[in-house]
Amino acid sequence: MKKVVLMSMENARLEISPARYQLLDELDERGFETYVFLPDSLKKRESYSSIHHIVNVQSMSIRDIRNKIMSISPQVLIASTYEDMDVVYILPWMMKKTCFYYYNLEIYTPYLHRDILKKTPSIYMNYKLKYPSNKLREVLYTRKVKAFTIQDNLRKKLSAKYFIRHHNTILIPNSYVLDQTKIVHGKQAGVIYAGGIKREFLIEQFKDLKTVTDVPITFSGQMIDDWCKREIKRLKKSNPNFTFIEQNLPPDEYTRYLQNFAVGLVWYSPRRKDKAHYYMGLSSGRMFKFLSMGMPIIAVKCPGITEEVRRYKLGIVVDNISEVGKAYDEIMRNYEYYQNCVIRTYRLKYDFKKTVAPFLDYVERELTRG
Repeated sequence: MKKVVLMSMENARLEISPARYQLLDELDERGFETYVFLPDSLKKRESYSSIHHIVNVQSMSIRDIRNKIMSISPQVLIASTYEDMDVVYILPWMMKKTCFYYYNLEIYTPYLHRDILKKTPSIYMNYKLKYPSNKLREVLYTRKVKAFTIQDNLRKKLSAKYFIRHHNTILIPNSYVLDQTKIVHGKQAGVIYAGGIKREFLIEQFKDLKTVTDVPITFSGQMIDDWCKREIKRLKKSNPNFTFIEQNLPPDEYTRYLQNFAVGLVWYSPRRKDKAHYYMGLSSGRMFKFLSMGMPIIAVKCPGITEEVRRYKLGIVVDNISEVGKAYDEIMRNYEYYQNCVIRTYRLKYDFKKTVAPFLDYVERELTRG
């Protein structure tokens, strides 16, 4: 059986990384024996039948991890983030029979929000000090891989500005597999915002959110900082149409929860200097989760997202969060039209099973060349 190692050194919580767990599903379907390297144990192991072997590296040195990878002797190794590079950057020179790939999930930049400096200065300084050497490892690894994947042309250009480019680049949006049984129906109502609730993403919108009184909006996610909690407490007094729920649901429960709503709110407001988040493009897992369920969206202007929503009539783009009520009314009056546009476009352009196929086809072709 063909062996593939997937590195996930950033986080052991695969449920928050559909790009990874869906990739594993597709590799399993194609007959690969999958090994996943994680920095901890995997919770709800029974939910991941496509993972055949898990290597918990929590108590292992980098040298031990490399030795373990070499002992497995995989035909394919896939790395995703700069945390993976710390381990694997040197392996392409040592493992000549293994095909290496960079399945990019996040553009690595020197930017880090200043709030981190105030709260945890050691983390901030450590990140800044290690950035040059970590970036060099990323560059070295990318030069030796068979192919590089990224979400879209916008982020491909941005990645090149941070020294990561490859002659064989494959575009894979950060999307989900389309499942017709998960499609929401037109009888639902209300707007849902789902995802991280962080000051750095929400500060601009929170200023104007109090003006939105004519539409029910639910905010579901993890309360990350005290600033958001203070703002939420204030908004609850003036806006009874808002609901805030602090929760972190497994993928299936998360999907069932979202099915209670009619419209998704895709809401980002990072600073321009935070380019990896400002130029969101087709890396927005939040947007694709809504669209994969046939849910029209209201999107605040964001490079990459704005153009897609307008071009394919996936919902409505607003200049300011105060326009959400008007946008919601427009979508609900024409719900069938917008939902049909979403489903048709998603089936043609975004369905993960289709978008990941060129990458997996290439991986298999390279193995046959062997």
